[in-house]
Amino acid sequence: MNFDESQWPIVAVEMGQTFTAEIVDAYIRAWERLLARQQRFGLLIVQKADNAERPDKTVTAAYMNWCKSHKEQIGQYCAGIAVVLPTPRMLLLYKPVTAIPTRKVYGCAGQAFATAEDGLSWLQRMLPDELQRSADARTGG
Repeated sequence: MNFDESQWPIVAVEMGQTFTAEIVDAYIRAWERLLARQQRFGLLIVQKADNAERPDKTVTAAYMNWCKSHKEQIGQYCAGIAVVLPTPRMLLLYKPVTAIPTRKVYGCAGQAFATAEDGLSWLQRMLPDELQRSADARTGG
């Protein structure tokens, strides 16, 4: 897993195949860092593998419990989660069912996309004010 906050308020996350307890713990710590900023952001998750292993049930339960206890805060600061799927087959399967579970689990909007560019474009539409403030801060304006 690789977290890239260099394009704040859009954060890119590259996910691999394995979701071990250590990776899920690192993912939770990354979420906590994002939420601690108390600023709106968007999450671009790029799933690299089409056959990711399911995590152990206890790992899944721990993550879902964390999400449940932080849903209000996530919904407050996360404008949306764009998930980029690695194959047309996965997109066909998951695109129709991404929005509702994302809203239910995280409390924010969610969509699935075929390309990172499409996901980024969607997040940019979700964060126009935050992107302008970020650009102003970079240019001193």
